[in-house]
Parts: sequence; C-alpha cells; structure tokens
Amino acid sequence: MAISRAYDPENRDQVFDTLRREILAAQVKVTLDKELNRPTSETVKRLAGMKLPPIVKMNQYICVAQADIAALKVQDIRAGRCHTATADEIGRDLGVDG
Repeated sequence: MAISRAYDPENRDQVFDTLRREILAAQVKVTLDKELNRPTSETVKRLAGMKLPPIVKMNQYICVAQADIAALKVQDIRAGRCHTATADEIGRDLGVDG
C-alpha cells in the first residue's frame, strides 16, 4: 500500500513546513502532559526537543528578486539609461568563439 502524504516529499518548503508543525505540536503535547501529570512517549519528547527548521520560501524569494530586477530595468529605460549590448559583448559573456 502506498503512503498517503499531505505534502510532496520532493518539495523542501512543504517538508520543512510539515516538520515545523509536527515539532510545535509535540512541544504543546509535552507541555500539556506535564501540566496534567500524564506520561509522554520518548518519541514525542525527542521530536519536541528538535530544533525548528527554517521557514524557507525559495520560490517567493526568486519571484521577488526577478520582479526587483525587472523594476530596475524599467526605471533605467524610463530614465533614458537603456544599455544595448552588441553581439560581440553577448558572445564574449557567453564564451562563444566566432
């Protein structure tokens, strides 16, 4: 039987988000168990003791960076600072001989 997941294991953002939620839920469970004098499993205690993974939204950062670059290019064009690259410059930048 295939494992059913609510996230894509290939997607780093989704994996980190799920892991963060699981760690936070374990921390809440440990706290409640202490207050109610209930036993807590070692697995939950270990999970609660883990360091939270970073909140990473790589797609969002890439889109924002691309939008910023596009906005800067538009500002340059509007200000009359449009730089047109020659074919030789492009070839040199790409390392093309010819």
